[in-house]
Amino acid sequence: MTNSTLSVVEDFFGRLGAGEADRALELLAEPLDWFTPGDTALIPWMGRRTTRGEVADFFEQAGENLTPEEFAVDRILAEDGIAVALGRFRYRVNATGKSFASQFAVELHVRDGLITRYRMHEDSYAISLAFL
Repeated sequence: MTNSTLSVVEDFFGRLGAGEADRALELLAEPLDWFTPGDTALIPWMGRRTTRGEVADFFEQAGENLTPEEFAVDRILAEDGIAVALGRFRYRVNATGKSFASQFAVELHVRDGLITRYRMHEDSYAISLAFL
């Protein structure tokens, strides 16, 4: 199970890193338990998602509003269908020109080769400040 979980998560981030969000969506189960915390009034793509279509909207809205400056997954730990990806990112908010950076930990659950749960842990306060 660990190798399968690890390979699915590596593949997911590899596809995202290659700019292939549509192919990354293929690795998501439906329904899905996806949550990225943040101020949904200020940043509407934050919050809960349960379908591939909703996650596609997340990527589309983020892509329209942010310019990536850095994104790196430094390590992925996997055991018994659960993985944690550790890394860092920096993005610029197009509307304000402000950049924000954070280290992150993403908790992912994998079953039958698909991601069933995605939880982003990041500095959502720093992100919100960049939108003001």
